Amino acid sequence: MRVTVVPADRLILVDGEGLQFAFAAPEGLHALQWQDASGHLEFTDGRPNQALTAADYESHVAPFVQAWQAEKARLAEEAEKEEAARLAEYNSESARFSRLRAERDARVAATDYLLMPDYPLSDEARAAVSAYRTALRDLPAREGAPWDGGEEATPWPDMPATLAVKVD
Repeated sequence: MRVTVVPADRLILVDGEGLQFAFAAPEGLHALQWQDASGHLEFTDGRPNQALTAADYESHVAPFVQAWQAEKARLAEEAEKEEAARLAEYNSESARFSRLRAERDARVAATDYLLMPDYPLSDEARAAVSAYRTALRDLPAREGAPWDGGEEATPWPDMPATLAVKVD
């Protein structure tokens, strides 16, 4: 195990993974260095460096490792809670409706050119496109909306088969 502690920087590194947070340290400690079974303490108050042996691990090194482990666990728990909140918002009804409407609007916009007065389309095909667009607009009011927010579980209306138009 490799441990580096720099109290002035609020930094503890364990096996190369650093965390910055407030922790208690002895007065005048500049740094602690530990690797495997030995290390040393460096001081800012004129004291000479102090060598550490395996017998010193529990009293000098372990408290910093335990503080680092507790902070790492706290950060992991915080990240887990943030992810749960993000997923809850993403799956909320309002967010699913918002995504459904955005996808619906994109599909409607993809057919705008078909209804331009100079676009060569038969009256029958124009009526089919209009019906398709109406079905898209009515989708958020249908029973079961917002489903999965416009993804696979959404019962999208089919584009009229007579048109070779890709709207996805």
